[in-house]
Order: sequence, then structure tokens, then C-alpha cells
Amino acid sequence: MERPNWDQYFMGITNLVSGRSTCLRRKVGAVLVKDRKILATGYTH
Repeated sequence: MERPNWDQYFMGITNLVSGRSTCLRRKVGAVLVKDRKILATGYTH
């Protein structure tokens, strides 16, 4: 298994965050990143 690059890493986290969404039509997650540090995460209700 190859080590993911930074984009893949943060997109994987975004995918996990979207799993918390309660909206049945949109499973949206977001990760706010600056200098490779996560500042915030969020998802739709």
C-alpha cells in the first residue's frame, strides 16, 4: 500500500466527515486546511 499524497489524505478525511451528514440527498463534507494543518471540518445537516 502506497502512502497517500497530501491531497489524497485530506480528501479521505473529507469523505469520512461527509459520513456524519444527516441529509439524505447530499452527503457533503468539508475540511479547511492551511499549511497542511486542519483548521476545521464540517458537513451538511
